[in-house]
Amino acid sequence: MISALTDRVVLASISGVCPQAPPGMQQYQDQLVGWVKWAVIGLLSLGALVSLAGILVGRLFSQPHASRAGAMGLAVVVVCAILFVTILGVINGIVGSGC
Repeated sequence: MISALTDRVVLASISGVCPQAPPGMQQYQDQLVGWVKWAVIGLLSLGALVSLAGILVGRLFSQPHASRAGAMGLAVVVVCAILFVTILGVINGIVGSGC
């Protein structure tokens, strides 16, 4: 009984803590996150272009395997883009925008 009560008190005190970067680290954290976001966006764009090129080449040269691979690649890019947006939402939900 006492253990359950102390666990609730500890959880309540932890939930009120706001995550903050150490002094002087926020600019580096923002810079790193910005680089990661741009890298992911660039890779998604590159993957979409390569997949579309595969579909086009497969259609032009009557190669159904290339078209199929391009279509699958495009589907993977779309799923990865959805996961990227979802993961950003989850991270923002955990970290929050301040207290």
